[in-house]
Formats: sequence, structure tokens, C-alpha cells
Amino acid sequence: MQAVTMERGVLTKIEQPDPVPQRGEVLVKSISCGICGSDLHAARHTEDFVNTSREAGGAFKLTTFNPVILGHEFCAEVVDYGPNTEGSVAPGQLVCAAPVLLREPTEAVGYSDKIPGGFAQYMLLSESLIVPVPSGCNADLAALTEPMAVGLHAVNKAQLSAKEAILIIGAGPVGLAIITALKQINTGPIIVSDFSPGRRKLAEAIGADIVIDPSDTDPYREPALRKREGVVIFECVGIPGMIDQIFLGAPKNAKIMIVGVCLQQDYIRPLIAINKELSLHFLLGWSMEEFTQSLCYIAEGKFDVAPLITGRTSLDGVASTFESLATPNDQAKVLVKPWD
Repeated sequence: MQAVTMERGVLTKIEQPDPVPQRGEVLVKSISCGICGSDLHAARHTEDFVNTSREAGGAFKLTTFNPVILGHEFCAEVVDYGPNTEGSVAPGQLVCAAPVLLREPTEAVGYSDKIPGGFAQYMLLSESLIVPVPSGCNADLAALTEPMAVGLHAVNKAQLSAKEAILIIGAGPVGLAIITALKQINTGPIIVSDFSPGRRKLAEAIGADIVIDPSDTDPYREPALRKREGVVIFECVGIPGMIDQIFLGAPKNAKIMIVGVCLQQDYIRPLIAINKELSLHFLLGWSMEEFTQSLCYIAEGKFDVAPLITGRTSLDGVASTFESLATPNDQAKVLVKPWD
């Protein structure tokens, strides 16, 4: 099969043998796979990603400097089953899945040097973790299930009362997913801050009430933040210094939800947060219930994710696409199409 490997930031298209499913596993064709901000971080900051993952443990990790085939936001087509499986989904059916292979030890799909992620023509999934794509939902839309579940999880964790003003820092894929999830519930005004004109325009198109260019306007001085009973801030950037910057700008008693993943060492000044009595919450991933719900919402049109897809690339274009996404731009979600 053809695939793209990442080794210390270098992306290379290769040929390698098709993977063989083991006990309880499914062989699938990767039809469409999103490029995640975490993939960009893994390529740009491999040293920090690996070293931090080794210290922290947990499910979200890249613990090797060996070549890995990235890609954990995917929709795939069932091809065949390994031993001791039930054949629960017919070959040819589109599926999404939690990006985890239940081996001993567990392998993280898209961050393992033992198994391929979605930037390959074939993948292995655990049968118990696959979710069939509802009829009529195409693979490109279904591939956004995982990032949309991240947004849904962040909104659920915020425990909103509909009385708060919402400020989203960063209108990349995660920020846009949070806007989409917020539109399913009754919330206060949704304010979005981003330097990119294209991303601000997209945020407004999918439901943001107010969009701000932080190079011109301080988002924390937006009058709508002062007119509600409380403020919830979603940090969706994940660069050093961002949390401390939010501490400085946030109003008293604000709730701060950290969704952006910063891989480098960061700093904060606790006294600022203490003086303002700020609440700080760190978030990771989603539950299987949220994952399945996100796929259903996409299929039903409740999550209108089509506008979020701003580009597609074959395996040949993955390296150049990573270069273009390394700096803020107008792109939201770019999909890798391994069979194009």
C-alpha cells in the first residue's frame, strides 16, 4: 500500500506491505482523513511531543522518534476481518472509529510506529470501537466526526447555563467545532477572536455572533462580555503564553476551558488568576457517546460541517499541505484522500 510517514518533522511518501488484522481487528480502506492541529504539532515539535508524552502517559501520546503514519480523524471502508471477530459490519460499509487499537499494549492509531494511521491506504481498527456511518452520509463529512466530538465534549464540560457570554480564542478547526456544537443549545452571545480574515468569515458564517480581529480590537473589552452573568472562554490555540494572556484579559470569575494543545513548556502567573478567582479546566478528547452523537448529528445535518472542509489533498500533497498549514491562514479542515 501507499502511505505517508512522519519522522522528526519530515513527511515521506512510501510503499509498504498492507497491514494484517489480528484478533478482534478489522482491515479497512482509509477513504478520507483530516489533518489535525495535533498532527501539525507532532511534525513541527516532535521532540517536545515525544518527551512530554513519555512523561505524561495517557491516551493522547506520541512516544517514538521512529517513522509514524499520522491520521486519526478518518472515515474508512470495511474490507476484511481478523480472527475472533463477529463481522458486525458488512464489507463495503463506511465506518468511523475511536483511534485506538486494543492490543497489549494499546496502540494509538495515528501516533504509533507499529500500525498505520489514516494517511495510508489501509488501516487496522478494533471491531468493538467502530461506528457505522448512517446511510446517505458521505465519507468526507463523516471524517469530521472526531474533531466535532472534541468540540461537543468541550461544550458539555463547560456546563453552560445559557446566561454566560462565550469567547472563543482561535477559529481553527477546534474553535469552529465548538461554535457548531454551541449552536445546538441555547447560549449567550458567541464571540470569536482570530487574526485570520478567512477564519473570522467562516466563524461568522457558521454562527458566531461577533467576530474580532485581535490585532485591531481587544476581545476582552467586547461590551457583550459585560452584559451577561458570567463569561466562559474557550482557548483553542495551544501556543506558549496564551493561558497567561487569557488570565490578564479575562474578567473576574471567568471559566477558562483549555482545548488547544500546547506541547512546549509554558508559564502562567497564578496570582493573576487568584486575584480574579478564575476557573481553569483542561480538556481531552471525548466519550464514545459524544463520538457517536457527533456522527449522528453530521448525518442528520444538525452539525453542518461541509463549510469547514476547505481543502483536499492526495498522499503526494501531504508534505506541501503541512507546510502551508504551519502558519495561520484561511484553511479550516483539509482532508487527505489516500486513493486519489
